[in-house]
Amino acid sequence: MSKLNRAISFEEDLSPVFDALSLWCREQKFGADSLQGCAAASRLLDFFEDGAITTPALLELMRRDVI
Repeated sequence: MSKLNRAISFEEDLSPVFDALSLWCREQKFGADSLQGCAAASRLLDFFEDGAITTPALLELMRRDVI
């Protein structure tokens, strides 16, 4: 979590995460405030913390992550 705190506190902008979450939820047909939306937000933040900092990169990882 400390990496994420540093990323948010210093220079990274979270708008790609919010954009990706919005697009993902629309694509998967569930609300961002649903259980599935919360799980997607968590996964997107994990990807962001691991270095995926653009909306397309985040969406690509989400699509690969789906079983």
